[in-house]
Amino acid sequence: MSELILYKGKSEIRVAPSETTQYLYKIGGGEVSGEGFIELNDATRLNKIAEEVRDHYTKWIYSFNDEFLESKLVIDELSLFFISDLSCKRSEFFDTYDSICNLFLLKEKVDEIKITRAKLIGLDRSFVIAFRSLFPDVPVQVEQKPRDRFNLVRRVVSDLIYALNVMGVIALTMWTRTSHQPKATKRKFLSFFPSMFDDIGVETKYRTFIKYPEEVAVMVLADGMHQNISLRQYRRFSQKLKAQKFSLIDEYLRPSDVRQGLVWWLKLWVIFARRRDEKRTFMGIDVSGYFRRELRFSVSRIMRLLVLKGAVHRFLTRCRPLELYYYPVEYPLGRMVSWVCALASPETQKVGFQMSTVSPRRLEQFMAPGEGSTCLPFLRQSPLPDRMLAEDERAASIYRFSGYHGVEVMSRVYRYEYLSKIRPEKRENLSLVVLGLHDGPLLLNVLSDKIRQESDISWLVKPHPRAANNFLDDWKAVSGVTISSQSIEELLATVSEVYVTYSSVGLEAKTLGIRVHVVDVPGHVNTSPLIDGDRGSFRIEGDDHLASNASFP
Repeated sequence: MSELILYKGKSEIRVAPSETTQYLYKIGGGEVSGEGFIELNDATRLNKIAEEVRDHYTKWIYSFNDEFLESKLVIDELSLFFISDLSCKRSEFFDTYDSICNLFLLKEKVDEIKITRAKLIGLDRSFVIAFRSLFPDVPVQVEQKPRDRFNLVRRVVSDLIYALNVMGVIALTMWTRTSHQPKATKRKFLSFFPSMFDDIGVETKYRTFIKYPEEVAVMVLADGMHQNISLRQYRRFSQKLKAQKFSLIDEYLRPSDVRQGLVWWLKLWVIFARRRDEKRTFMGIDVSGYFRRELRFSVSRIMRLLVLKGAVHRFLTRCRPLELYYYPVEYPLGRMVSWVCALASPETQKVGFQMSTVSPRRLEQFMAPGEGSTCLPFLRQSPLPDRMLAEDERAASIYRFSGYHGVEVMSRVYRYEYLSKIRPEKRENLSLVVLGLHDGPLLLNVLSDKIRQESDISWLVKPHPRAANNFLDDWKAVSGVTISSQSIEELLATVSEVYVTYSSVGLEAKTLGIRVHVVDVPGHVNTSPLIDGDRGSFRIEGDDHLASNASFP
């Protein structure tokens, strides 16, 4: 007899010893104390599975566009599926794909041993359902079930608050009479303020690619998810932006935009309620719970993007640039911009800008064969830019493989310009831990023992500026740890080594010759391109856009 113990969490737990053989599989940075565990985690194989299954999963997700079309979820020649989080496969946000890959890895391991029972600790209902579907003959004991952070009530309340905030921005614009005709320029660069600007007001992705401030168009409120801005902050930011001669897209919002968003919001919830209990199975795994969670969150996203759509449309109709540069093109907001630009100013060339790291395991960049298009209608094809600027040949190869048009490698990577000014001191025993937007607690959990044991090292922890960083309060009292407010430039100029999971700062540190440690979090697919070794072109085995070596149930 043998027992499989699965634990997902960030704290340490103890499992009582058993007379049976105990196999342990962990998801997250938590530790399990006990005696005689045989650990099954295999980071290398997990990452390989993620690449092998990826294209099957991408085609499966794309197939759900048919349901959106059947339900008549179409507006202005766009299927709303394409601006959903479900369609964009937000693997850094949802754990759907990680869970699938974990289960396939467990299947390989369990097939080699005889498991008579399983204990699932800290796993949510979605994972439990998926596990039971893949291992129907294994009795399961469930402990410490977590709450769903994407619950229905929270989503509804959050969406209504967003609608009220938009109405507040509209009222503020009408009261101050600040809306004006955007200055016509050949190029426009779309960005988000303040999250994508540094402390001295420089846009961090385009940097010196922008020649004149009149070329910049920003969103402040955006979809209320990329950044959360109060009305007081909005008023202060808007005054600052206009003083800098930037165009403020939020000023083009109208009450009719809110009305349109809420009407579609109600339609989406009605259809969600009708279909929420349908069973969804991917390659033998019941992923119904995960699917329902992503679809529920997508209702919020679609509603907010339909509110923004009117403002973006009015702005582009009035200025009609020859070229529009924007990011993130792979995400719902970027796809909305691609769609609206095609509607409002079809003569404008849409130029996508690589925003972050690209790897064979990061799903957002991948699409099914024939899924993308640059031209209306976008009923069966996702909106894409006319051109795509990638940071290196490997990233460019992935975009081409995924069906993006006009893919080029940038002559210079503008967001790395600041590196040329850095002369790294590489002070020994000074280490930097760089937290990503979604990996902060996990990364610090995995490094926890190392940080506490290596007392001779000074640890600088750099939070992500757009992340929820409340968890760092627990680290402020840890000896040798400093939560740094310094810029990345200042930090890279001094430290001798950098710890990351997927953050692009790892690439920047490597460029400067600084030691980089890519940390594998147990049970999480690592999307850092640094673990791929050769940074040359992306290659794929097999035919018809599918990996030939995928062998799963």
